[in-house]
Amino acid sequence: MTRLLDKVAQGQRLTPVGWLMLLLLCAAMFLSGLAALPPTDRDESSFAQATKQMVETGNYVDIRLQDKPRYQKPIGIYWLQAASVRLLDRDHLNEIWAYRVPSFIGMTIAVLMTAALGCVLFNARVGFLAALMLAGCLIANVEARLAKTDASLLATIMVAQYGLAVAYRREAMQWGVRLAFWTALGIGILIKGPMVLLPVAATLLWLWRRDNAEGASTWQWLRVTKPVIGLPWMLLIVVPWFVAIMHASHGAFAEQSAGHDMLAKIWQGQNRGIVPPGAHAVLFTAMFFPSSLFALLALPDGWRLRRQPSYAFLWGWIIPTWIVFELSLTKLPHYTMPTFPAFALLAAKIVCDGYPVMRQKLADGGWFRAWPVLVVFLWLIVGFALAVAGVALPVVAQGQWSWPQMGVSVALILLQAAVLYKLTTSRTESAPILMVIGSLFFMSLAFGMTVPNLKPLWMSRQLVQAAEAVQPCGQLQLITASYNEPSLVFMGGTHSLLLNDGAAAAQALQNDHCAIAIIDDSRREAFLNAFTGAVKPRLSATVEGLNMGHGHLARYGVYTLP
Repeated sequence: MTRLLDKVAQGQRLTPVGWLMLLLLCAAMFLSGLAALPPTDRDESSFAQATKQMVETGNYVDIRLQDKPRYQKPIGIYWLQAASVRLLDRDHLNEIWAYRVPSFIGMTIAVLMTAALGCVLFNARVGFLAALMLAGCLIANVEARLAKTDASLLATIMVAQYGLAVAYRREAMQWGVRLAFWTALGIGILIKGPMVLLPVAATLLWLWRRDNAEGASTWQWLRVTKPVIGLPWMLLIVVPWFVAIMHASHGAFAEQSAGHDMLAKIWQGQNRGIVPPGAHAVLFTAMFFPSSLFALLALPDGWRLRRQPSYAFLWGWIIPTWIVFELSLTKLPHYTMPTFPAFALLAAKIVCDGYPVMRQKLADGGWFRAWPVLVVFLWLIVGFALAVAGVALPVVAQGQWSWPQMGVSVALILLQAAVLYKLTTSRTESAPILMVIGSLFFMSLAFGMTVPNLKPLWMSRQLVQAAEAVQPCGQLQLITASYNEPSLVFMGGTHSLLLNDGAAAAQALQNDHCAIAIIDDSRREAFLNAFTGAVKPRLSATVEGLNMGHGHLARYGVYTLP
């Protein structure tokens, strides 16, 4: 492992072999399951369906989900997905993989920029290991496979943070880096509004306080980014579409995006329930698994060195950003992902140093010994839980054993033991590499084969397949009662009619004998009683499974008319 690092890292520069290895790792890690995983509810399918309607209608300004406006997020992700679909899969708009390509590319860029940032702040060895840690973590593998904003947003954050680090550490910047810095901020705003500014502003605020304490001036190094030129360029990227959508929506976009989406998440929980502060800290071990072991063990060393410039940059990135997410009343597991590259860089540097502070404190004894014991315990629990879930899900869902998944689950647990052994020796650098290899096999098999084959999880796929098998006319037309998931609209067609009332579904079916009705068992009686004439609906299929949008088991009948 040491020889591998010597080959890919030479001082402050990562060799072409190193960059190629990272690219290949991202392809191997993230591509499996990109096409095999059905559309998920609800965010991913809502983004994909709105993009599909843009391609169908040719309207790339307004954002709509069927006949309703969807103004939660700006236009950036829809443009990226639409470009991907038009280039890669224009004739198959109901297939999800092309909509996911921007997320795959975005996460790959984030991994590569983590390596580049490590070269600027520390050295190429640290950058390479940090990139491995980010690529192997659980939440990166999830978001790289979903047609949502978060992986693409992370890419823009990483480009912007790279530009900021170049200005801070080198106090010189090429025009290409300046252009990338301001362009990334503009694109990030188009993808998810001001969220791209949070890590950048947090880092700047932290460094400003440090510079004041050191008697230095933040403006002296920040001005090499040329804000007088860069800010107008960023606004030129952002403003035209905002003007267009405000005109098209008559101001509704600002009200829904800023008021009903962003502020509701911060202050009201946005119908997801209010989660108290500290939840993200509890979830960190799982979300950043398996790299969370190295990050948590690195905290004592990293905090002791917090006043050094490169460490100050990372802590400024992590702490204020993390506080904002913890104070927000809405907390989803992926929210803190923008801080994970900083954790990876901190962990990689301390791994390369061999955890000197922690080893010294352990040698001194005292209460501090409880910290690494707690970290290792939690990390082992998460690994064991993932391994058990990989084995148990196929058995619980459909009564079948997945022997390949069982094999990689056992290997994951064995690699955890090997990693802990490596950390007790002087060869700590090989520990992250071993763990990422285990993550590669586990994640690739889980997302590429095990999870897509769990039929009860993918209700919309089952319903569309059942409807297509009895399709009476040329074009599929679905009518539902009490199944309103956007994944069904994406797979079944934009003109799918989503209703809640069984009688209304019956009336719609009588008006269109070519349609197919999908009726929840709880609406079946009202649906059947609405047919008073001689023509009665025929039950063509029954589908049972998990309604992922609501999180409960359900059964649906697929009905057609003669």
